[in-house]
Amino acid sequence: MTSEPPTSSTPQAQGGSPAEVEGARPEAMDRGIPEAAEGSPTLGRGPKDFDVGEPVGPTPERDFWEAIYTRRSIRKFDERPVPRELADQVMHAGIWAPSSCNYQMWDLVAVDDPEVNAKLAALSSQMGNAPTNIVVSYGREFSEESWANIQSASAMIQNMSLAAQVLGLGTFWITQTGDKEAVRELVGLPYDRLVVAVLALGYPKFQPKSGPKRRPLDVVRHWNHYGGRPIPSSPDPAAWHPDDLAVYQRARVLNGLRHNKPRPWEVRATEAAIERFVERGADKLEEDQPPLGRWLDVLPCTGIVTERTWRQRRGFHFDVVERTKEVGEFVANRVRPVAGIHLWSPDDAVRLGPQAPPEATYAVATCLFRLEDLAPDQRGPLLADIARWLEPGGELILGLVSTRSFHSLTERLRSKRGGPRGVEYVLSPDPNIGPFEAVDPRAIERLAHDAGFETVDRLGLQAAPQPEELAFRTRNFSERGKRLAGLVGSALGKLEQLPGVQSRFGRFQFLRLRRR
Repeated sequence: MTSEPPTSSTPQAQGGSPAEVEGARPEAMDRGIPEAAEGSPTLGRGPKDFDVGEPVGPTPERDFWEAIYTRRSIRKFDERPVPRELADQVMHAGIWAPSSCNYQMWDLVAVDDPEVNAKLAALSSQMGNAPTNIVVSYGREFSEESWANIQSASAMIQNMSLAAQVLGLGTFWITQTGDKEAVRELVGLPYDRLVVAVLALGYPKFQPKSGPKRRPLDVVRHWNHYGGRPIPSSPDPAAWHPDDLAVYQRARVLNGLRHNKPRPWEVRATEAAIERFVERGADKLEEDQPPLGRWLDVLPCTGIVTERTWRQRRGFHFDVVERTKEVGEFVANRVRPVAGIHLWSPDDAVRLGPQAPPEATYAVATCLFRLEDLAPDQRGPLLADIARWLEPGGELILGLVSTRSFHSLTERLRSKRGGPRGVEYVLSPDPNIGPFEAVDPRAIERLAHDAGFETVDRLGLQAAPQPEELAFRTRNFSERGKRLAGLVGSALGKLEQLPGVQSRFGRFQFLRLRRR
């Protein structure tokens, strides 16, 4: 049905601007309802057909490039609620993003009800931090080719993130929403709307002073034909060139703290191994007291274990050997006095060069969960190098994740259940960043013997997932899934108390090796 042509008395008929037309009927436009033509009972009862493309509220003066370069992901918000007027401005910026074929098959549900947000947080803890969660959905079966529906929704989220930054708000782009269908049902979206992500929105509790470093444009930009070597997404160590692993770890360690948080069950295991294998050096040295010896931590990456070990054994002077100077410096500053820094690489020019650790110098070395991210043919040479660095009779404490434990089974289950994939999400202990595969302790022990070590002692721990790990791994499961995992964990916990179970099937296997 069409309305009658405008009469000469309307601003539009007189050549008035769209703003004048809007000003002629502000109440109707504010409600999103076009003015009905006389004699047309149905026109004007639905939403307006188009958006005029003007801000829905006051907009601060902010430079576009400043917004691009100062936007940060915010993980902690203060308790202030977000005024709906500001949330509308953010979402209004979103609908002006490009969409595939201009279908605009998106729908947003802004949740600011604390009770509903609490239910969202039960599905994923990431949705429990901000006062407002914007559930972003798109047509489930529209523009699926090349994931154009996902791309369209993502463009909307980027627009909203930048708008929030300009308005003094913060956002966190949440992809780990738990059960997406449960999210959809909770906020009342119909089945044909696919939940793509959730955008947490609020006032930042604090504003990060600096953001993560970015890979240089020269590294990621190619003209006409790709000319680089990509960083793999595979968790298989054999798929990684050593240089790629060095670049990747340097970027991840230096770019933020989310990989720098110790996990209590892993801390307990490593501290128990140090307590058992190294009896001396627990007391802090006096200023004029010489160290009991030098301790070398091999490839510590984020330095979580280095710092914990130093606090346990302050009687030693600590050094570190890493793949890059930058990561080595990051770790070295976690101990006192600041550790010495050395470099290692499978490349002979580095491993035998002037920056390599000095030979026959160290009383103790630790290599904890580092062989797992090396290609198999690199593990023997590293062990041989550690033997060269140790003084005669010096000892290596080697920590391994065993293929004979529950680890490999849970990793297979994780990869099959459709959860997060890729190198970042392998079930590796901190501080591992990069590829990771569990190893056979017996095969590693043979390599160590070939490198010049003899076995002094062994320790197996955690044949069953610990309660904290179960809670962490299942935090986004359904309540039924959490209960089931808890029952399985409880049963395994009883089994691991049987004699010999931990030494044979413990996830963490530690070897005390002495240089012959």
